[in-house]
Amino acid sequence: MRVGPKTLIALAAATLLWPASAFAKRRAPSPVPAVIWQGVEYRAPLDVEHMGHVQAFKLSSGQALWETKIYHVWIMPLAEEDVQWVFISAMQIQDGKLLVRNENGKSFKLDLKTGRVEGAIPYWLPWFVVGCLLLVLVFFVWMRRTASRNVLIEKPLA
Repeated sequence: MRVGPKTLIALAAATLLWPASAFAKRRAPSPVPAVIWQGVEYRAPLDVEHMGHVQAFKLSSGQALWETKIYHVWIMPLAEEDVQWVFISAMQIQDGKLLVRNENGKSFKLDLKTGRVEGAIPYWLPWFVVGCLLLVLVFFVWMRRTASRNVLIEKPLA
């Protein structure tokens, strides 16, 4: 079967003009009930700006005690954004800690007083280390190139 050029052009135009977002819509995240423990309410907001955050409020006054970003979601720019979102799906108190689960099935334990995540390194630390290693690599390559240029300049011409 032979496909004509007009058919190919029409198919390419339809593919390029069709909104990719029509295929990649996620349903709204399920609301996570707040956890109340010893006069403090722990909430997980479900908006995109606070994705992966837990907030603690004093029940008696409504005062915010702390807000912690538990995890970071890296969004790939060329893919549909909303299907990459990962929200908190459950929270509960376990062994005096706040156990938080996200939609990917990962669990995190938070200290109830400070809001710090147990056993976690800051999400920027690996990028900082990679950046330092790249700077060292660039420095050594630069030193090697300058040394090889100096050797070429110092050789006498015959």
